[in-house]
Amino acid sequence: MEQSLDRLPLGEWAVVVQIEQSSLLGRRLREMGITEGAQICRLRQAPMGDPSAYAVRGSILAIRARDAAHILVRPAHILSGGGISIPPR
Repeated sequence: MEQSLDRLPLGEWAVVVQIEQSSLLGRRLREMGITEGAQICRLRQAPMGDPSAYAVRGSILAIRARDAAHILVRPAHILSGGGISIPPR
């Protein structure tokens, strides 16, 4: 079940499936380490709901909901081949 990153529940791990290719935003997100196949977790949400803090590749990044909407993810425990993955802690 794929969804946009802004809809990922707090504390859940996911795998990045796709990032919007044609925008400067997509390029910037890749430069920060958010690439296809990377595991990402939504750690916290600001009191007013935006931005949220995400753990990715050993870093914590604050990403606005409107930017996270351009990142497609699937739950980390569901692999494309139907296998199971245990996210790093």
